Amino acid sequence: MTQNEPFVELDLSISEKAKEWQSRARAFASECAVPIGHQLDLMSPEEAVAPGSPYFEFMARARDGGFMSLTAPPEYGGPGLTRLEEYLVLEELATGDAGLATSLFIAPLVFQYAHNSGSPRLVEELSRPYFSGERPEWSSCFAITEPNHGSDMMAAHTPSLTVAGGDVTARKDGDGWVMDGRKAAWVSCTLTASHALVCCTLDSTGLARGGIAIVPLDHDGVTRGAPLDKLGLRSMNQAQLTFNAVRIPEDYMLVGEDAYATAMHATHAMASVSMALLAFGTGRAAYEGAVRYTRERVQGGRPLRDHQATQLRVFRMFTKLEAARAMTRAVYTYNYGMADEGGIGSLAHSCASKVFATDTAFEVCDIAVQLCGARATQREGVRLADGYVFYPEKLLRDAKSFKVADGENDLLALIGAAHLD
Repeated sequence: MTQNEPFVELDLSISEKAKEWQSRARAFASECAVPIGHQLDLMSPEEAVAPGSPYFEFMARARDGGFMSLTAPPEYGGPGLTRLEEYLVLEELATGDAGLATSLFIAPLVFQYAHNSGSPRLVEELSRPYFSGERPEWSSCFAITEPNHGSDMMAAHTPSLTVAGGDVTARKDGDGWVMDGRKAAWVSCTLTASHALVCCTLDSTGLARGGIAIVPLDHDGVTRGAPLDKLGLRSMNQAQLTFNAVRIPEDYMLVGEDAYATAMHATHAMASVSMALLAFGTGRAAYEGAVRYTRERVQGGRPLRDHQATQLRVFRMFTKLEAARAMTRAVYTYNYGMADEGGIGSLAHSCASKVFATDTAFEVCDIAVQLCGARATQREGVRLADGYVFYPEKLLRDAKSFKVADGENDLLALIGAAHLD
């Protein structure tokens, strides 16, 4: 592994097309995601979503680069990447800034669900305008978590773990649905989204008796809360959503209560491994920055990299990350591939990848801080002689956030265990 190679690609079957996309994503991450992610991290939550925020510059440049339409249907100019090729691109973006990469991940969600519904009306009304670029201002948020049902929502399809209730409910009313209730403040991209994919309760006897609906956020009765001031992933805005007698058309309820448990199982099989991918990028960024620092920093008359204690730490980082990458890549490719064929991926593997990759990322970021010493605690980052800057303090906070994102790790382990039989 040379200084110019972030990692060795062990899959010799990677196509030239994949390598080209990977290279483009790496350059975009370095030139755009890293500096803008750092800017947003230092801003107040209000500044980060205000008009003129660099967040909107990032999203516009990502759209221009094709990174917001990686999964676009071929008829709307999708690049036609395989799931493995898609993974390679997303890993590069996550290594640049995992919060911004999460925003890119979430942006097409509503419109992808609408396309997958097979409804000609939803495709024409929602999917085509988004993926064709006709409505570049559109993007999604995924409203799952609730004030009284946080990680419970991810277990809604697991009989041994699910509970009754639901803070957001929907009831059938004539030729539509009426939604009421409140989502928690951790709904990602709430303040910059135009549409929400909302998990709601249709039968309060259990969270598994729910529905998944599309809600345009400009509808009467929708209120967005104040931007959340939080520990990490500050480049990705989060806020509460409240629904007060919000009416949506009947076909905007994409999944009904009879199909909800299966739909959530399939969604969760993709969601947890997606979090693993994003967290892995955070760990990789910390590893690459720390390796460069130890080559340059002199202690005891020699570069840190020459000391055996440093070599052991760096090798542990490398080993854990390679294991996390191998698991995450395999599970991502399998679970998304199964979804493409109308099947359901392995939830046990998805939960395992999320728990292992996020724990690994946090450990690697912690070691990076130790290797860089006091310099690592500076919010302005660690600057090397060639002008390269990385931000171990920020990366450590981001990595910690991933351990509770989209389900707290211990509960996810219990969900995974429940699906081993």
